Amino acid sequence: MAKVTLRTIAEKLGISTVAVHKALNDQKGVSEELRKKVKEYAKRVGYSQKNLKNDLTNKKYLFFILQDFFLTPSEQFYSTIFYFLTSECTKQNSTLQVAFIESENTINRINATINSYKPDGIFFAGEVGEEILKQFSKYHIPTVFIDYYSPIYVNNYVFVDNYQMSYMLTKHLIQKGHKNIGFIGDINSTNSIADRYFGYLKALSEEKLKFNASWHINENIERKVDLVELPLDEFGPSAYVCHCDSAAQKLYALLAFKNKRVPEDISVVSFDNTNLCENLIPQLTSIGLSKQGVAKKAFISMNEAMKSKKINVTQVKAHLFERDSVKSL
Repeated sequence: MAKVTLRTIAEKLGISTVAVHKALNDQKGVSEELRKKVKEYAKRVGYSQKNLKNDLTNKKYLFFILQDFFLTPSEQFYSTIFYFLTSECTKQNSTLQVAFIESENTINRINATINSYKPDGIFFAGEVGEEILKQFSKYHIPTVFIDYYSPIYVNNYVFVDNYQMSYMLTKHLIQKGHKNIGFIGDINSTNSIADRYFGYLKALSEEKLKFNASWHINENIERKVDLVELPLDEFGPSAYVCHCDSAAQKLYALLAFKNKRVPEDISVVSFDNTNLCENLIPQLTSIGLSKQGVAKKAFISMNEAMKSKKINVTQVKAHLFERDSVKSL
């Protein structure tokens, strides 16, 4: 006997799967007469509440993201993950709504959004902080955190090891002959930037290369309008590790203003491997992960959480994409 699904019932009764879903879940939007008709037919064909629980179609999801990240003109990381995650939702006739996390009154704003939208599941992208993690340990809504991990709070995570990723990227520069290497990124702004900074230090330490504090530009330069002072004399860095592709793009502009060329004068590498890398001249060497792969893993994790309450902690492998922004010394 063929498996009875929401679509089976919808086609038999000549209505939409959304209407069937609402009727079986006692949601608004269908008449009492239709609700009764749907429930009676579902019972007659053996479609039980267990079927309903395991049916992953026609769901509503929220995608929370820090507003400052998502709305940056050059942002191509989380917006790309959102695009692919939307595609995964569409395959199951489900919807994904973006919602912004603002810095003021954060928890109340998140709660208001959830109470208003009533999602079946929630995705968080990027660094959310302990306050939000504490709050969501109290909810009974399946939640997946993307590009973030906490060993303290049990939840579903899909993340990359930023420490090892930065170690690998810095070692790439060292293998190309660079010994004076700087780092650009505000280590106080996010855990991921801090992890990338310490991975960079680990690579330098392992090779017994000196660390010069003045070579660390402790700012997210991609957000600054003003010029940033760089140590560009003959004793300065021959290469920079930038905390993201947008920071590398800004560095390109700052170097050009100082009549410095990439990679002839300064080599540049970065993180995330967004589309920006191939649009820069020269094309940018960057380390990153598959945004489509992350979206698929996050959606699989969500499905598992909805079906069996199973907790998934998934570490995604990063890849180094060599292009033209590094000179061999």
